[in-house]
Amino acid sequence: MRNAAPSSVVPDREVAGAAHWRSSLRTRIALWAGLVNVVLLVLLVLATAWFAHRMILDDARRDTHATAQEAAQRLDAALHVVTITTHGISDLVGSAQLSPDELVTTLRAMVKATPGCAGGLLILEPRSRGDAPFAYYVAANGNDRDFIADSYPFRDQGWYQRTVASPGGWWSEPYLNQTAGAVWTVTYNMPLREPGRGARTRGMVSLDLPLANLTDPVDSLAHLPGWRVSLVAPGGTLAMNPEVGVDRLERLEDYIARAGRSDLRQAAEAVRLREPLQFVHVDATSDERRYTVVEPIGDSGWSLLVAQSYDLITDRLAQALWLLAAIGALLALVCMLVVRKLAHHISQPVEGLSAAAARLAQGDYAMPVPHVHRRDEVGQMARTLEHARGSIRQQLREIEDMTAARQKLESELSIAREIQQAMLPPGRVIDREHAHLEAYARLEPAKAVGGDFYCFIQTDPDCLWFAIGDVSDKGVPAALFMARTVTVLEVAASTHPSPERVLTEASRRLVQGNDACMFATVLCGRVDVRSGACVLASAGHDAPLLLHADGSHEELPVQPGPPLGFEVGDAFPLWSGQLPAGATLLAWTDGITEAFDAGNVAFGTERIPDALQPGATAREQCERLITRVHAFTDPAPQSDDITVLAIRRRLDSTATPPEAPPPQEAAHADATLHSP
Repeated sequence: MRNAAPSSVVPDREVAGAAHWRSSLRTRIALWAGLVNVVLLVLLVLATAWFAHRMILDDARRDTHATAQEAAQRLDAALHVVTITTHGISDLVGSAQLSPDELVTTLRAMVKATPGCAGGLLILEPRSRGDAPFAYYVAANGNDRDFIADSYPFRDQGWYQRTVASPGGWWSEPYLNQTAGAVWTVTYNMPLREPGRGARTRGMVSLDLPLANLTDPVDSLAHLPGWRVSLVAPGGTLAMNPEVGVDRLERLEDYIARAGRSDLRQAAEAVRLREPLQFVHVDATSDERRYTVVEPIGDSGWSLLVAQSYDLITDRLAQALWLLAAIGALLALVCMLVVRKLAHHISQPVEGLSAAAARLAQGDYAMPVPHVHRRDEVGQMARTLEHARGSIRQQLREIEDMTAARQKLESELSIAREIQQAMLPPGRVIDREHAHLEAYARLEPAKAVGGDFYCFIQTDPDCLWFAIGDVSDKGVPAALFMARTVTVLEVAASTHPSPERVLTEASRRLVQGNDACMFATVLCGRVDVRSGACVLASAGHDAPLLLHADGSHEELPVQPGPPLGFEVGDAFPLWSGQLPAGATLLAWTDGITEAFDAGNVAFGTERIPDALQPGATAREQCERLITRVHAFTDPAPQSDDITVLAIRRRLDSTATPPEAPPPQEAAHADATLHSP
């Protein structure tokens, strides 16, 4: 080769006149290598700083939020025990005729049974003029008090007047309870009413809880470096704060105004509205940057504020980055010295190969590689590079052919997906005078095409057929079998009056020519638009769910028959019933129940009712369930086709008497839904 001879031999005069080490190629290579290392080090430190800063702050936010939620749940549990006990006393006393001694015994038992309770108060006004009032306080420390015997004017107290006028229970602000032994206390007060609607208020019942029972569970959190914890009572009083003691009885808004903490106004508004909040702010007095979480404590009216300082986090991050930069600089210096040594041995013969490699990297595969006739390692590298050049040229030609074939396949699959989606009917809304029926379904295939399907068929204006199914395979074979199944079901529904007969006919037809032994599970049904009469039959498919207008739900007892496609079957038990007004019938494929998260945990049927919303449209129910499934499985990929079908009768639907069902349908009716 003409371009190989000049670079294959180095004349002696060039060796004798070698450049000084300071201007030699190996020195420049070493310097450039050092510069590249420094640049890479700087970029690495900057990238690490950006990523670590973001990751650490995100972790700090999640940690703060999770810690606040956990603490709020513990406090809610402590408060909930008191409210449950108070409700129990109210129900017991309001429905029973107890003597004063029995009332005291009952109240004392409730106080002892409530963890941490400091005491309880029960006030009963007389039912008639001959009855005596009852007002007794039972203390956990034994200092009981009879308000009637002490002539204590409890009726003049604001807490009593508020309680008897309140529709439900309420928590007091913190106060110093002298009766319980000069202990800071909060009290849950509840009016006591007789059973029945519109009953008069006879008095009240209350339980005292030491404030320490609420502050102790979060006290350890408040002492962590950089953390601040505040507990706000329902009326806005700071029951716990690192700067304000409870003895000051200062409200959160008053503290913000007095201390100049304008950065906490968002938190005060969230506390007032009983809403959760997460925000980053700068302390108006210390200029310290903090991340604060406001977490309501259940329905009690209490709120928890947890804040973490960003400054401590960023200080630790800066120390780690300085250490990383120092180690990186040392490694860059060592690398530069090593490269200088190696450059002397490899720079000269490798320059030709570098140029050839550069041409290959730029896509120039026409020019041969130099130095292929050398017998040393450079020659071996050259021959290897030349062989690689020929292989790359061959592979590029093969890649072009494969790319063209793949593009053609993807185009065909895209067309197949569009055809499959076009086969699926859109949602429907059928209005017949005072009867309104919504039908909607949604399919999300796991691949370009899938094996799930659904269909809506109207054989007459007042009758809607529907079906949902799942083919045993995925991809193109499943899509073809799915198309055949849908066609068979539509033809059968137009000629047979009963879902049982439809599945029997479909079973007979799908067995014919099914050499691949594919099968499909199908849930087929028919609903009368005017009356809401519904009949269902299942070919190996999961039973559907009925969601009532009041939020209750039940799984319909549809007995499954054999899947379609294996062999001819006629044992498809028929279920018949009524679709009440406001109810939604929901069916799905196993892509819902067998959707697995990253930990290989299935979504299951038990999570389906939690994703539904009473009163939502059929479309909203389908979309809510699919959204909940995707949120559950994220980041795991979708492993199976997902299909959901919903049939809903609106609340303003009025049932009209249905026509008599066919004899076959009446013979197999085995269940009845709730009346509309």
